[in-house]
Amino acid sequence: MSNRIEWRMIQLSNMLWLCALVGAVLGFQRGWNREVISMSGIVLGWFALFQFDGLLRGTLLATMPFDQVFLVQVLLFLALTFFSYQTRIFTPEGRPGSETRRERTQSSLLGALVGFFNGYLIWGTIWYFLDINEYPMSPYIIAPAPGSASANSLSMIPIVFFGGGLDGTGDFLTAVVIIVLFIVLVVM
Repeated sequence: MSNRIEWRMIQLSNMLWLCALVGAVLGFQRGWNREVISMSGIVLGWFALFQFDGLLRGTLLATMPFDQVFLVQVLLFLALTFFSYQTRIFTPEGRPGSETRRERTQSSLLGALVGFFNGYLIWGTIWYFLDINEYPMSPYIIAPAPGSASANSLSMIPIVFFGGGLDGTGDFLTAVVIIVLFIVLVVM
């Protein structure tokens, strides 16, 4: 019997859906108003990092190794995400507990849906940063093996999906951001 510890890795695609489920639980607890506002901040954050990627990675961080570039990108994104979750929402009458049970249930269920999407956006963006920086956290996080579930799911990470595919220009991403902002402005 060997004393060697064998580490098992979770597929990045499984991690994507696990984070989406955690986001759904948080969204259920927070309600849809807070989650929609957080979603707008998250979408604006990853849109800005996608649009200014050439400036950020190509100019400002060009001399840094990939692992440091990855950490800077993730820290910027997580800071934007953190501040987008710092919201104060008041009930229509301005005092807690003025909602009916039905309104609270609807808010929680819609919050779970939006929270699921937020979890998908957050982990999917981190996965995107891993991918464009050639998985610099090896041996802890490695590139998906060809033909694996994660390799087949690369086209499903948010920036790639909404950006028009692996070789997309990002035009669809711009339209998505405008639509999300419009919905947030109309709903709020």
